[in-house]
Amino acid sequence: MVKFNQGRRNRYFAVSIIMIMIWAMAACSSSGEVNTTNGNKENTVSNIEQPPASADPGAMQGEVNLLSIWGSGWGETFQKIKEEFNKAYPDIKVNYMEQGIDDLAALVSAGTPPDVIIADGGRFPRDWVRDGLIEDMASWVEKDPEVSPDIFYEPAYNRGVDADGKVWQLPFQVGPNFPLIYNPDILEQYGNTELPAMNSLQDYGDFLKKYWVVENGEQVMTTFSPLETFGNFNSLVTFAYLNGADSTHFYDPAANKATFNDPKIVEALEWMMQFKRENIDDERMKQLGETLPENTSRFMAGKSLFELGGIYQAQEYRKINPDLQVAAMPAESLWLGGHGISLTTLGKQENKEAAWTLLKWLSSSKEGAEANLKFNGNLSGVKDNPYFVEQTKTDPAMKVAYDVLQQAKKVPPFFPVPYEAEFDGKFAEVTAGKLEPKAFLDHMTTYTQALLDEQQK
Repeated sequence: MVKFNQGRRNRYFAVSIIMIMIWAMAACSSSGEVNTTNGNKENTVSNIEQPPASADPGAMQGEVNLLSIWGSGWGETFQKIKEEFNKAYPDIKVNYMEQGIDDLAALVSAGTPPDVIIADGGRFPRDWVRDGLIEDMASWVEKDPEVSPDIFYEPAYNRGVDADGKVWQLPFQVGPNFPLIYNPDILEQYGNTELPAMNSLQDYGDFLKKYWVVENGEQVMTTFSPLETFGNFNSLVTFAYLNGADSTHFYDPAANKATFNDPKIVEALEWMMQFKRENIDDERMKQLGETLPENTSRFMAGKSLFELGGIYQAQEYRKINPDLQVAAMPAESLWLGGHGISLTTLGKQENKEAAWTLLKWLSSSKEGAEANLKFNGNLSGVKDNPYFVEQTKTDPAMKVAYDVLQQAKKVPPFFPVPYEAEFDGKFAEVTAGKLEPKAFLDHMTTYTQALLDEQQK
């Protein structure tokens, strides 16, 4: 769910890539090499000798630099997680880097590169794969008896693996999308005792319309809008998936082919725009917003049946109103977001085993999963998570999160090119009625494919 500054990212790569590659090759020169294939701009790290696992894990030593997308804002939280890690590995020193990902070039230039990076799943890592900044961890996974693909939720693991089986990330955190937080009093007020199944766009739209109520020209009741699902792209993905699409309908990585204009995606966007035309009047919504108490939302003011949210949001809402209920979106629409953790090619080789040990503990252990949830409120990609299961017995939001994780089989599509700014700009024209959905998706297919083809040159 994190939205990155694409322009800043492009500038960072344009200015720093040569410097980083030189550092990467120097850092790996004693035990391996960085191979660059200019034909597809995919660089892979090969022949890196991995130290044997220590016979006594508690005696393992090393120093590991960890960089995350959260920068200094996550330092206090990570300190608590690190303390749990050091109970098992007291002689591995972990330096949490207060900088953010955009500072990677400066860190490399200063001679203090990270050994491990936590990033959004799929976006940054694909740039880093191309530029040889992170390592294929397939051999680490293969050799380590404590790590295997089947310990993770399948889509959470697969989002960090490419078509050739190279493992660029392991799951650090998963986002089960989406829980519905709803008000049972409003549900009953309009004649329903429970949420229906809603297994198609038609079913979903028919149910939502009952709660878009206008009286005397005023909007008196709503739901969340299909256009309000955590941004334009997430909205389209969620309802395209409800319509039977998956990530391959947007992009085929094996063929490097963009297909925004797949019929299932076109149908979904047309449905979203039709719903807006029939139910959502911008002026009425503005007037409704002006009547709400300060610092509240339609939902918390009793003017909306439900909202989509994350687990933390559901928990916070229920602290304010314990009568609120939580349910999952329709099964077909469910997908897993989240963040992944990668091993860089930039650090010192003598710290490689310690770096892998930290990465493994954070991503793959029950202890790491418990610490991540207890101190950070985040769910691990590991299926066997006793602490999580214990929370589901008393926390309805956690119970729904657990249910979503058992059902979700999809992940969002990831394009290895910067299409986001064009998507958002043109999407605004669609919602304003200036561009038809099919024309927009045709344009995005052509636009994105041109970027993909250019990248291959």
